[in-house]
Amino acid sequence: MRVIGYIEHPVYKISVFSWSEKYIVKIEAGFFEQSYKFRYDEFSNWEELKLVFDEVMIEAIRKTFMQMGKDMKEARISYGNKPRKV
Repeated sequence: MRVIGYIEHPVYKISVFSWSEKYIVKIEAGFFEQSYKFRYDEFSNWEELKLVFDEVMIEAIRKTFMQMGKDMKEARISYGNKPRKV
């Protein structure tokens, strides 16, 4: 898997990879990341992926990151309430 480009965004690091006849787009925010896979034959080049990651998609990604943060917080609380074995 190799990096072939980046999609500029003021909040998220968005990297585009090439691997096994697919584009993989990885979005990073702190300790969290999301990834999406697309077949090469869906696009004439990787830069067309920028059109997919419009305001609507970025908002969906933001909501997913928020949910991931809530899930992690709840898991940490749950873990903290369990007896630990040494």
